[in-house]
Amino acid sequence: MKKLLSLVLALSMTVMSLAACGGGADATEAATEAAAETEAAAEGEEAAAEGEAAEATGEPLNIMMYVIQSLGTMSCEDLIYEELTKFCEETGSTLNTYECNNDNSAHETTLREIAASGAYDVIVTGYYNIPEYVQMTAEQFPDQKWILFDTSVDYTLPYCSNIYSITMDQNTLAFMAGALAALMTTSGYEGTNEDKVVGWVGGGENTAVNDFLVGYIDGVNYVDSSIEVLYSYVGDWANTAKCKELALTQYDMGADVSFAVCGGAGFGLCEAAAETGHYAFGVDTDFGATLEQTQPETAKYVVSSAIKQFGYAVYDAMVAFYNGELEFGQNVNFGVDSGYLEMIETPQFDRIVKEGMPEVYEQFQAIVEDLKAGKIEVGTAVGATEDYVNEKKAEAAPF
Repeated sequence: MKKLLSLVLALSMTVMSLAACGGGADATEAATEAAAETEAAAEGEEAAAEGEAAEATGEPLNIMMYVIQSLGTMSCEDLIYEELTKFCEETGSTLNTYECNNDNSAHETTLREIAASGAYDVIVTGYYNIPEYVQMTAEQFPDQKWILFDTSVDYTLPYCSNIYSITMDQNTLAFMAGALAALMTTSGYEGTNEDKVVGWVGGGENTAVNDFLVGYIDGVNYVDSSIEVLYSYVGDWANTAKCKELALTQYDMGADVSFAVCGGAGFGLCEAAAETGHYAFGVDTDFGATLEQTQPETAKYVVSSAIKQFGYAVYDAMVAFYNGELEFGQNVNFGVDSGYLEMIETPQFDRIVKEGMPEVYEQFQAIVEDLKAGKIEVGTAVGATEDYVNEKKAEAAPF
């Protein structure tokens, strides 16, 4: 319809232009007939397009984003919020948010109230602890549409047909981080020592976070199985002081690089890296760019951030939904070849890795290409037994 309106507008302007330029009645009549013919052709083209996507309405959507944590905590929810805001600006849609601040006890009641209101075309939410509550609500309100990220539901249940979920191979992303850390710790570059040690700090122990740990360990071992991996957990996602304390211990124990998988708490790890002259990896958002605003000296030690680009994936899903093309009742999983998973190449990455360690960069790129080609098998905590996860942990060193 937008295309049709544009054509009609353009031709109307042509008619007015001809009249204003003294074309006379004949010219005006000819232009009007041409406009009518073109409009008819455009309508035919539009009808054909609508036939391909019969459900497309082009109407603005009313969206609810149910935020499990809270916005501003440097999780992927911030990226999703940013992309949903962009989508609303482009389509005239409305974005509403509800932040539950990790209060799991509120999920069942709040989601039921949101769905019962009938006010939202789609509810966007995610993370490992939400599927149970979404399934319960979906059974009670089968007409409510859902887009989930970083988790999935049981699609054998008939009432999950209105749920579209997105997952990504975070273990493969963590593998890339582990491989890069291993290559760096054996490089002899400034800020590294003779000890072959790297670190990892998680926020809380759950399947998703342990999937990062399993992939990270596999990535390190792929480069050099003699490298020691130190790991620990903060216990939450905001305690920067505790994260910094854990990271300082890792650096004191010989780690050259440590990977923060703990949301905003990870900025404490970055501070520890800067104070000791070592290196840090962030997660979910660009830690280096954020620190550049308030702590530019600290930002210099943040080599990269491992990002699952759920913001882009949810945006793409919303566009498909808006156009009537999103197929609900399924989970779509994206691997490293999708372009949604990346160790971002920041100015710090360019300076430290590309320019400072060109051989490391070349080796790292080769590993990434092998991952994309499916030549490397990466372990995962998703769907794994507790024994398997513990066996992987045994390949590293907790403290």
